Amino acid sequence: MFTKTSARRYFNQQYVLRKTLTSFADDVAEWEKYSSDICFADHGFFVENYGDHPRQTMEIFKADTSKTGRGLAIFIHGGFWRAMEREQSRFMALPFLKRGIDCIILEYRLMPEFRLSDLVADTVGALRHIAKISDRARLSANRIIAGHSAGAHLVVYGTAQAHEQGLVLPNDALLLFSGVYDIYPVAKTDIGDELAMSQAEVAQWSVYSGVSINNQPTAFVVGNDETDDFKRQTFLGAQMLSGGNEENIFIVNDANHLSLLTRFCQNEEVFEAITTDLMASWK
Repeated sequence: MFTKTSARRYFNQQYVLRKTLTSFADDVAEWEKYSSDICFADHGFFVENYGDHPRQTMEIFKADTSKTGRGLAIFIHGGFWRAMEREQSRFMALPFLKRGIDCIILEYRLMPEFRLSDLVADTVGALRHIAKISDRARLSANRIIAGHSAGAHLVVYGTAQAHEQGLVLPNDALLLFSGVYDIYPVAKTDIGDELAMSQAEVAQWSVYSGVSINNQPTAFVVGNDETDDFKRQTFLGAQMLSGGNEENIFIVNDANHLSLLTRFCQNEEVFEAITTDLMASWK
């Protein structure tokens, strides 16, 4: 016996999670539950604009408004560059705030109205604004720059460009949750149809382009229950960006592409295992 199928059907199953991940709505609802204002009652938080577009914003969460935090975590949400809101990812600040670390959740413009180059420019612009307000907002120079899925991609390309401008320093650590580093298989899916990326654009922004993370301390994280190609993306990213020899890949049990973030935030052992080496150089 055999099954007759197509590459498009396969890659749709790998990436179009709104249709194929049965817990998608429940996982997002849990994100939103722990992103409500009541969860931050003991902390200060405020919104800053880093550009003129309504989505060029960031929300800053202070562990203690009276002083600089022990460190700073910056987080960029996913959504395949064309969906999701920073308000849904506020929960990512909670485990950091608990440890006296301030957190910033970034927002950016979306495709297809804007191109991927614009989104990378937003990442650089946000990092520039953070540098500008660091003294006023009492933000630490000890930093973790994190992203999930498409957000991890923006971390890689945004920090690469920001590094050239002195906005990212060698001891800034990168935390990459289930990133999309190879856009080629995504381009031929229903998501790719929405993004409307040219072949030149796919080539420019895929990891084969030679992008560098400039030897930043980096952790790659993926859920054990993710699709095969999301797992491949993580191992490919680690191989292409950090040589492949470093044991800096974390596979989180009982976690899919969305619940991965919830596990990171709510499981003390998981959080400590992933972040300890990234914070090792902090004073």
